[in-house]
Amino acid sequence: MQYRNIPYEYNKWTTYTGKPASGYSCEAFDEFPYHIARLTSQTEQQMKDRIDDFLDHKFEYEARRKLSNKAAESFYNSMGQYKGD
Repeated sequence: MQYRNIPYEYNKWTTYTGKPASGYSCEAFDEFPYHIARLTSQTEQQMKDRIDDFLDHKFEYEARRKLSNKAAESFYNSMGQYKGD
């Protein structure tokens, strides 16, 4: 399946309790700025809504990723030299 040129798939499985389960998943957002290994949802409409959100707010996700990277850099710089502990 595809929505807005983004592939996603429908999956069925059996839970550990033996009950049938199903849902949708998408692995198209695993690179900058998203870094989401697998986007999941219970319904197809939820998947489409999530894809819309990621595509329509890409600049916001880029800003969040840059802020997160800057925070990590600041933290590691504040630790000083590794002391082997």
